[in-house]
Amino acid sequence: MKIKYPKNLETNGIIGVTATSSGVTESDDIKRLEYAYQNLKELGFNIIETSNVRKNKQFVSSSGEKRAEEFLELWQNKDISLIAQVRGGEFLMEMLPYLSSKDILNYESKYILGYSDSSLFNFYLTTNFYIATVTGMNITKFGMKKLDNSLIKELEVLKEDTSIQDSFKLYEDERSLNEPYNHGFNLTKKVSYQSLYKDKKTVISGRMLGGCIEALATIIGTKYDKTKEFLQSFDEGILWYLEDFMANPLDLYRILWQMKESGWFSNANGFLIGRTRAIKEIEDFTYLDALHKIFDDMNVPVIYDVDIGHLMPTFTIINGSYGTFTYQDNKGTLKIEKK
Repeated sequence: MKIKYPKNLETNGIIGVTATSSGVTESDDIKRLEYAYQNLKELGFNIIETSNVRKNKQFVSSSGEKRAEEFLELWQNKDISLIAQVRGGEFLMEMLPYLSSKDILNYESKYILGYSDSSLFNFYLTTNFYIATVTGMNITKFGMKKLDNSLIKELEVLKEDTSIQDSFKLYEDERSLNEPYNHGFNLTKKVSYQSLYKDKKTVISGRMLGGCIEALATIIGTKYDKTKEFLQSFDEGILWYLEDFMANPLDLYRILWQMKESGWFSNANGFLIGRTRAIKEIEDFTYLDALHKIFDDMNVPVIYDVDIGHLMPTFTIINGSYGTFTYQDNKGTLKIEKK
């Protein structure tokens, strides 16, 4: 099977915004969303918003069926060039039963952008239908007075057949207390990638696949889990990228163990692990203990504290693309090829 790449994003295109998980209802979030729209319009894009974007109850914007219906309105609209998810959440998996292969495959594909809980949807579309999807910052991240360079780069990656992203210098450990729509990322901590096995330099390549582990683990062993079949389609192997929302070391080990024992890592060339927000030690069991217990018998490179996940800024990664990651001196470069 070959990966189906949507058309490259074009300025002056239409971005469809929907809430596949949670919507936004807090006043600051709505202001941030409006500011994001303003910024994108100034860059030349037009916006279409589904009716569930500004709704939220019990962690979801609407029922699973309604979320699927509103997504399909955008997916089946030939004028839309990108579908952006408004935010993450908790229960995206509820919409999967309402999406058929006919709903998806009978229409021209387009890029789906999101992370956190939304990454489950992207992972599902890629592993079940071989459609390239995008792990990147949700639409509300564009809601700042001056766009961070990482957001500009996110759009550029979608416009290019080949893109290169270098590790950032600083990252945001804590959000600024200023109005959320009137500041950029609060960049205070130095970015420093780490090799689990103390490699001074390493290069990893393969088909890129991954997302937020708490979300991805939801489908393991279900009828929506076609991961092993997807892995077997690519002789070149998989370059996994994984991150967590708030998984402590015990949670991290349990989830990664479940993925490994389900055969998800059988064709892995290496792993990029994103920065974590969680505590890194419970009694005598640490974050690094969890990583070592999972990866030590695999004999592949593992680089952690990478620019992936919930601590901004982050790489933009295309599921299904061919990625090459070069690590050296606590820095990294990610090359993405749409081939």
